[in-house]
Amino acid sequence: MYFKNLDAMRFFAFLLIFLDHVIFSHNFSEEKSSLHLLFNRHFIIGIDFYTILSGFLITWIILEEYRFTTKFNLSDFWLKRSLRIWPLYFLMIFTGIVLVWVARNILGRNVNNIPPLIWLFTFTLNFYIITYGKGFLFFIIFLWTISVEEQFYVVIGLALKWLKKVFIPFCLLLIIASLVFRFLYLHQPLNLFFNSLSWVGTFASGGLLAYFCISKGRVFERIKKIPLWLTAFIYTLFMINLLFYTQIYTSNMMIVLERLPASLFLAFLLFEQSFCEKHLFQLGKIPFMNYLGRISYGLFCYHGLVILLYEQSTQHISWINSPMAVFLINPIVIFVLTIIVSALSYQYFERPIMALRKKYQPA
Repeated sequence: MYFKNLDAMRFFAFLLIFLDHVIFSHNFSEEKSSLHLLFNRHFIIGIDFYTILSGFLITWIILEEYRFTTKFNLSDFWLKRSLRIWPLYFLMIFTGIVLVWVARNILGRNVNNIPPLIWLFTFTLNFYIITYGKGFLFFIIFLWTISVEEQFYVVIGLALKWLKKVFIPFCLLLIIASLVFRFLYLHQPLNLFFNSLSWVGTFASGGLLAYFCISKGRVFERIKKIPLWLTAFIYTLFMINLLFYTQIYTSNMMIVLERLPASLFLAFLLFEQSFCEKHLFQLGKIPFMNYLGRISYGLFCYHGLVILLYEQSTQHISWINSPMAVFLINPIVIFVLTIIVSALSYQYFERPIMALRKKYQPA
């Protein structure tokens, strides 16, 4: 099944993450400005959106395979996901190795290294960060989310292969386990943010949404007809949650529950854009958002690299730390460069490899 607004929602998720990362300055006072803090603290919800989308889409694909073939080929599922994720992932690692070597041996710069390859090759970078911190090459840090996603593919694949009849209780158990984990590790920031158990509930929420939607029961049919005023009200609550994020999630209880409201709001956004009969707006009607959504995996992988290269190449330019540059010029230039690199990568590197997945489509 094709979801008409899904690509645009992928881009929207990336845009939130991009806004969280793209604001930088060599001026200490600028870094402490209220506008700088606004960017760096309010858009982290983009990762929640990515995980909800991933949980929903992967679960839907597997359940749809069951519906049309009455079985699910686990090895083909993992192979198809690997063909999509691994090439660009390992290209970024290779790029990091090359950049570190060039910087140290040709340019004579003392730059951060990349983590030991065993952590990268086993998709456990998030646990490396928890153990050793983030003191390594900037754009490699972002690969931790891919590590968590790969771990989820293993879990969801096994669950829907062997535990399909109890999938709903299984997902609810994952959500509860995530909340318990966040309570137990409340005062350990790295564990609270990077540990897979802190995010597994968000993935499970996406999985539950897919199970609910593909079943298409009475409740599903009623929610499809949700009135526009109620949709507007829920979106208003979402915007309030986003704008006042740092004020809302300050108490211990709210920090523990932080992922849950985000999951509910983003699950509604995904449902409303994909299934509702009436819409306030449709992201998929904006053509460039559809295209950028299709290349969003590249946008995510390359944006950190572009930020790093841009920051290094402009650090001696005096006006680069002015408010106009920090909050407008730099983000626009980095955004455009990221799109160009990602578009080329998608056309000439990713798509030819993605085409191989057709060999493993269910008969």
